[in-house]
Amino acid sequence: MEKCGQVYEYIGKLDSNIANYWNLNEHANKTIVIFKDKKQHIIDKHLKDFGNIEKIEDIWSKLGIIIKNPDDVFYNEKNNGLEYYKKIDDMVVVAVRINFGSVLKIRSFYPANKNKLNNRSIKKEQMLLEGQIGNSLDTSIEKETSNC
Repeated sequence: MEKCGQVYEYIGKLDSNIANYWNLNEHANKTIVIFKDKKQHIIDKHLKDFGNIEKIEDIWSKLGIIIKNPDDVFYNEKNNGLEYYKKIDDMVVVAVRINFGSVLKIRSFYPANKNKLNNRSIKKEQMLLEGQIGNSLDTSIEKETSNC
């Protein structure tokens, strides 16, 4: 598909349970895309982190699965985005920018280190205790997988 002269790929939709949990209800069910030129950005920025291009290609081919069935999701206020975490060999994070346009865009993906994941878990627990987010985000719900 093409938008404004840029070629993009449909990846999935923002699950309404995830949107509601993070108080992003107005973005529920929005389409999530990735522009094809992001692959070069990921190679340039994260090749060393992944170790080889084949690993990047493998994750790219599984973006639909990661968005549809994440192990966990966190909202990053600083970047106004959702971070989808999924263990595929190693833990990977897919960053999706939240905006008021008609589609949401994947900004990047990269390996997630344990410290970042632990920090996100602590912050999520704190937000839950303070009533800032919903009571439960069940990312283990059996979902239909997609090869998008």
